[in-house]
Amino acid sequence: MAKKKKAVINEKLCDHSPFCPAKRVCGLGAITQKKTWFFKAAIPEINRDKCVGCGRCVDYCPQRAIKMK
Repeated sequence: MAKKKKAVINEKLCDHSPFCPAKRVCGLGAITQKKTWFFKAAIPEINRDKCVGCGRCVDYCPQRAIKMK
């Protein structure tokens, strides 16, 4: 049985926006992000157990920092 692809974030491409559209579009809450300071935030994290591989986050990431692997 083939493994399902899951979302992964390229930390070098991510802009750390606290308004991450990929995080907002994930209906399963698989993407979380900690705030660090006013308009700065940590790199979003993807919970691979919650991710079902739908790819919506890939389409909504303006930095193209999310890929399916």
